[in-house]
Amino acid sequence: MKISISKEISKPAETVFQWIEEPEKAMEWQQNVKAAESLANKPEVIGTTFKETIEEGGKSLEMYGTVTKYVKDKLIGFHLISKIHEVDVCYYLNEFHGGTKVLVESSINWKFPMNIIRLLIGKKIEKGIVNQLESELLELKQICETY
Repeated sequence: MKISISKEISKPAETVFQWIEEPEKAMEWQQNVKAAESLANKPEVIGTTFKETIEEGGKSLEMYGTVTKYVKDKLIGFHLISKIHEVDVCYYLNEFHGGTKVLVESSINWKFPMNIIRLLIGKKIEKGIVNQLESELLELKQICETY
């Protein structure tokens, strides 16, 4: 499943990027992330590993992540693994006169039995993920623009 969504934010890329890059700040706009723990920091950032706890509908899910792409104030990519899926997500920041466009591209590969469930209700699952991403990017926009 591939999802792409974008949002324009009326702040420079360096302001927006810190809210994506720094786990403590990212938890303020990522609704379901309830805990984040750094496992191994790399000076070049790529290769840095971490663990996040996601909560949704009263259930929690641990996700282990690795930073796979990094250009300060331009892009950051992650590979995330959980018991139900693997996710590759990248945040691209493009500055324009008056602000920054944030493009989020993600690819989700579901594990068994979620891959079977996706066959049955895939559109509903995708719509839920898109709605969550839109809500999170709106929250990111509001935080950045009042910062």
